[in-house]
Amino acid sequence: MQEDLLKRANEHAWHGTPLDAIPLYDEYLRQDSLCAEAYAFRGFAYRRLGNIEQCLRDCAMAIQIDPTYAMAHVIRGSTYRQTGDLIRALQDYTQAIEINSSYAAAYANRGLTHEELGNYKQAVSDYSHAIFLNPKYAAAYNNRGLLYSQMGNNLDGIQDYTRAIELDPTDASAFYNRGLAHSALGQHLLAINDYNEALLLEPDNPDIYVNRGTSYDATGDSQRAIGDYSKAIRISPDSSTAYYNRGMSYSELGDYQQAVYEFDAAITLNPNDADSYEARADTYIAAGDIFRADQDYAEAERLRRANLPN
Repeated sequence: MQEDLLKRANEHAWHGTPLDAIPLYDEYLRQDSLCAEAYAFRGFAYRRLGNIEQCLRDCAMAIQIDPTYAMAHVIRGSTYRQTGDLIRALQDYTQAIEINSSYAAAYANRGLTHEELGNYKQAVSDYSHAIFLNPKYAAAYNNRGLLYSQMGNNLDGIQDYTRAIELDPTDASAFYNRGLAHSALGQHLLAINDYNEALLLEPDNPDIYVNRGTSYDATGDSQRAIGDYSKAIRISPDSSTAYYNRGMSYSELGDYQQAVYEFDAAITLNPNDADSYEARADTYIAAGDIFRADQDYAEAERLRRANLPN
């Protein structure tokens, strides 16, 4: 009966409603006040509810009860990483690995932390070791692929995204990331195919529409690109990038008046974007309005100078 209570609490904490898990953990801990698992998982439930302070207290209690309980270190490490305390996160993940050298999730999470710290070589090593320990770890492949792409190695990135998709074909981010990598390599038709798959899984993701629009533009299909930017704007009306890109598409079609409207909107949303001023200036030039073009070129130059490092 007692173990069933803990099992139900864990199900709520990890897969259900964490608010329902808390009273179950409380009841269990009244019966067994020295259960490290209950404290650690209650901490996880509190973190899902946004109560970081209580999460850290519960994790600390779990570790005090059982210093060798690796999962408590991983939960606390992920909480520190969420709050931006990357050094403490790194320490907790390392402690978990020292306790259990076969803990794939500890390596994968430490890889994420190394990546955020700019330690790319260590991050690749940790992702690779996580994959060695668990060859079906789709998220580790996806994260290593992202890092490869960030380092400019899109071919290895695509290989990792493909493996992640094979392991978990319901993960929209792997399709999206592979699309970005194909796009970076100029393989826009392949990119569009991946964005299509991603949108089947996440039809309300504005970033996918924006990037598919960019690939449509690259293939010369400005009308479809405009359609995608419009969908992105309907989902996310504050997307200055979508307005900017739609302006570029209208300019490519020779509809300079509409292009100016789009750049106006992009500048309203992001008044410090020099590229929008320059694009509007180019459009004014195409439309024969030299005076306004000169004003926008001057503002673009001013913004770029202001953003130069001291």
